Amino acid sequence: MTHSHSARMDTLDSLFPTTTACEADTLDLGERLAVLLQPGDVVALTGDLGAGKTHLAKGIARGLGVAPDEVTSPTFTLVQEYATDPPLRHLDLYRIERDDELDGIGLDEMLADPEAITLIEWPERAAGRLPPEAIRVHLSHEGGDQRRIGRLP
Repeated sequence: MTHSHSARMDTLDSLFPTTTACEADTLDLGERLAVLLQPGDVVALTGDLGAGKTHLAKGIARGLGVAPDEVTSPTFTLVQEYATDPPLRHLDLYRIERDDELDGIGLDEMLADPEAITLIEWPERAAGRLPPEAIRVHLSHEGGDQRRIGRLP
């Protein structure tokens, strides 16, 4: 682990855990997270339906220069790509039922792409394929619009 890698992890750890009080807070957190992301990063977002994964994804995209209203959860397309610098891929694996479907969308190639940032909602559908260094973020409802957002080891 290089010094810069461990310093970045410390900075990531300074963002989490946190509680957001509204959608705007979750977007802002995503934007702050985006600043720390580097080409080749894989960000795995876990949490129940409605926990705020797509809002966090929108914030990350906004932090990379995408208008938030251009970011939708790619539930039906599975993969959205944004021509940011570095490029951002947003995957939603909710509808994936079989491992061969992951091959069909080229998951392993996307995960190995050193140029792009890959953001995955419902990563548990691809559990064995994520790189060990993936940044794992869990979101949970805390009642009302509050969300608890933390990193998983």
